[in-house]
Amino acid sequence: MRHRQERYLSLIGPDADAAAVTDVGLAEPLGEVTKPDELTWWDWTVFLLHTAAEIEHALMVQYLYAAYSLPTVPREGEAPFHFQGPNVPPNAQGIVRSWRSKIVGIAKEEMGHLITVQNLLRFIGAALNFEREDFPFRTLYPFHFQLEPLTKDSLAKYVAAEMPEHPHRSDELMGEIAERATGSAGGLDVNRVGLLYAELGTIFRDSTKLSDNDLFPETAESFQAKEKEWHGGGPIIVRPLRSRHDAEEALDEIGEQGEGPGQPADDTTSHFGRFIQIYKGNPQANPPIPPYPETNDWIPFRPVPTNPNTLIPAPSSDDHLEDSRITHRVSRLWAQLSNVRYRMLLLSIAHALCLEGEPMRGNLRDWAFLEMHGESFEGGLKGISEKLVQLPLKAEGSPQERAAALPFELPYTLALPDREPDRWRLHLALITSARGLIEEIEKALDPDDLPDAVLEELKEIDLQKQRVIDPKTQP
Repeated sequence: MRHRQERYLSLIGPDADAAAVTDVGLAEPLGEVTKPDELTWWDWTVFLLHTAAEIEHALMVQYLYAAYSLPTVPREGEAPFHFQGPNVPPNAQGIVRSWRSKIVGIAKEEMGHLITVQNLLRFIGAALNFEREDFPFRTLYPFHFQLEPLTKDSLAKYVAAEMPEHPHRSDELMGEIAERATGSAGGLDVNRVGLLYAELGTIFRDSTKLSDNDLFPETAESFQAKEKEWHGGGPIIVRPLRSRHDAEEALDEIGEQGEGPGQPADDTTSHFGRFIQIYKGNPQANPPIPPYPETNDWIPFRPVPTNPNTLIPAPSSDDHLEDSRITHRVSRLWAQLSNVRYRMLLLSIAHALCLEGEPMRGNLRDWAFLEMHGESFEGGLKGISEKLVQLPLKAEGSPQERAAALPFELPYTLALPDREPDRWRLHLALITSARGLIEEIEKALDPDDLPDAVLEELKEIDLQKQRVIDPKTQP
């Protein structure tokens, strides 16, 4: 969210804090979210949906980072990855991998929520929004954006953010989670995102606030994302909206699964339920919970930093930035390549939702999935992540023995050019950037390590893209 919008969030009434996690054992009704007088109800709905989109995007990225901090399954005949959690005993390795799988699943569902929010924006005739917070403002956002490995403290924040209004768990457990979450959030209460979705549901149900003239159901057949084309179905919620009722149901579905007030109290398929399961099984629990080891001397996550970055090539005066700055030359090149691929992913999704019909819309959708996990489900950002966690964070000679990790740094802009040919030129510019970084990585690698499977796949993907895009750049 841009700084100019801070004043709108500052106008939200103090009752909104009733949705915070500090009194989770005695959950109170949702507080009132007050519309600023200078905005119409339609404009206020757009603002809230933009906020929801940024929250979904931020949660998705933070969850992926936490998941990727955990070890994955080595291929047959491969040695276990060097950078795995310290001293993870054999009888716990499968459990840790199951946590990774659950959290990746939740992140995919957040992607579905993000796309459905874009459909809601289309449905009311508003601009799409794929922004994401680096340092969000406090009032509607659950907690400050932070990329960190999976720990009991970070889990507590995720549980609190995804918590239903009445969690129906013991006061002792929820009190412990509240204390951990608040401490992990720098002493600030963690807001339930359900407050935001409750307000949106109220607006869409009230035709005096959002009238039928504010709704554009015809966009469901043109610009809105369809369930089938975006691999929706099952737990992945992608809903085209043809009526007010469709919008209400979509908001309810998102709420039941993740951030809203309607989650079943004991549902273990919701985000809250799954995060609670992992939290209770985390080896930092005291006492250990069977079938976990009888000691607490192992850590599930790999030694990745909090908030890795490539922000500046020279040392920073900011101790926190400097501590997590990627300075190893090859690691930095991989991280910069990941930033380009991340931008490609967001561009492909945003561009696809600005087009009507196939085949180009379908191409862009397919490219978005390739950027996520590649053709073999071992490439894309997932494959780059596995490369980075096996590389050092700091340059040779540094006393630190930490791994690098995906920085998920936002580009300077996510705005699409106005003209269609220029949008395609932007794709080509990113392909050129990626090609240059790939060449630099290949120069730095040991000749015996070439060809690199992840790089070879990225080069082939980009070549296929370029063949399709080149004709589109002509006016």
